[in-house]
Amino acid sequence: MPKSYGRNERIAASIQREAAHVISTEIKDPRVSLATVTEVNVSPDLRNATIYVSFMSDDDAKVKEAMQVLNKAAGFMRSTLASRLKMRYTPNITFEYDSLVKESMKLDALIAKGLGPKEERTMAEADTDTDADVDVDSDAEDSAKN
Repeated sequence: MPKSYGRNERIAASIQREAAHVISTEIKDPRVSLATVTEVNVSPDLRNATIYVSFMSDDDAKVKEAMQVLNKAAGFMRSTLASRLKMRYTPNITFEYDSLVKESMKLDALIAKGLGPKEERTMAEADTDTDADVDVDSDAEDSAKN
């Protein structure tokens, strides 16, 4: 039976924690100041690690530039991780842009635009109506028991 939280996942979690700390405190470049480490994938042989990063900026040119800065800093990141993680072999680091946050924000905007103010109000009224029905039913059950 395989372990539910194996060594790869533990190492990925450690790399994610330390990489987020290094990016936020030790990389002084302002182009990567608002980077967030969203996920880390480690290969089964622990030789390669992919760090997925998202940014608060929506500008594609700024994101591309920040990704270039991070990929140039991969050697610094690897040496810093090597000193902190105390592993026999520190994986090669590559950075990938995680566009999931950007895509989810677009979907939220489309949903909000599609609902509009009238439909939001109708949905809110429907929610309060179902709450009122629940209260009436529970009062009827209480009176039936007495």
